[in-house]
Amino acid sequence: MLYFTTYFDKNYLSRGLALHESLNEHCGQFELYILCLDEFTLEFFQSKSSSYPEIKTLSLIELEESDNELKACKSNRSKIEYYFTLSPCLPLYILKKYNLPHICSLDADILFLNTPTSLFNYLNEYSIIITPHKFSEEIKELAEYGIYNVSFQIFKNNEVGLKCLQLWRIQCIEWCGDKFDKKSNRFADQKYLDNWTELYSCEVKVLDDTVSGIAPWNLNNYKITRKQDKFYSDNERMIFYHFHHFRFFNKTWASNGLNMYQVKSKKIIGKLYLMYWNKLNQYNISLAFLSDRSTRHEHSNNISARIFRENFVYFNLMNKRLLNINFAKLPNIIKRILIKINASIN
Repeated sequence: MLYFTTYFDKNYLSRGLALHESLNEHCGQFELYILCLDEFTLEFFQSKSSSYPEIKTLSLIELEESDNELKACKSNRSKIEYYFTLSPCLPLYILKKYNLPHICSLDADILFLNTPTSLFNYLNEYSIIITPHKFSEEIKELAEYGIYNVSFQIFKNNEVGLKCLQLWRIQCIEWCGDKFDKKSNRFADQKYLDNWTELYSCEVKVLDDTVSGIAPWNLNNYKITRKQDKFYSDNERMIFYHFHHFRFFNKTWASNGLNMYQVKSKKIIGKLYLMYWNKLNQYNISLAFLSDRSTRHEHSNNISARIFRENFVYFNLMNKRLLNINFAKLPNIIKRILIKINASIN
């Protein structure tokens, strides 16, 4: 049995459902503990508990009532900073309450493309498993913000795993700013991981393969291919991909954030994102969610404004192909035509 946990509100509900679907497809026996950050998400799963027997829900109130220091720090930081603060508190709470042998905490916008069993097998030798950014050469300076990414980490329920989570919790409650604190060498929840290999030595496994932790910031490092609807990285089955910064404006337009990480344009990447977007659309239709909203970034109901602000966007062509469009380089007349097309479709 594999044990996972994540947290999200209704804005990421379709992502959470896609994550669950991918676990169902690739994991065999598992349990997914979801911290519901709003009543909508909690009520959704409670009303459909028979449809999701692998999902165990927790409310934010439950977690806060168990941790007064966590609840108290809610007043001195932004919502997204508070969400970052939850990163160590949630897995620590779950290990203690349910006495699980391990817990894997992961971001809701991850999709499993193959079984992660090989990653959990490292628990035979290690107590902590973490995911490096593995930044591509073009953006290696971003390592200043953290060598590791808080998107997939596994903690064994033993002295070392608990000690790590307890220290991380103290650090995040003290400070978890959504900015780089150069003086104290801190950034959000992730910079604290930089010295884990020193603090816990041979108890930490860094995922140094080419099939896990694939994300926009390291895509240039790998040759991505697809065979019979399976995605490969350097000719090995990709285990999971992190769709960081993917935002859909409606069923036709979305941003992918790839330009932020200087990702080289490749058709195969568009196929990967189209597969994910189609999954989200299926859930969004049933949920009546027409547009993505972000807790971290400003949101506008004006589709044109969102497109022009992003510049690099995806145009979904009949759910069969994604066109990667650089609006900054398009003539104004083409921009107007594309906006009109969007209006007619939506």
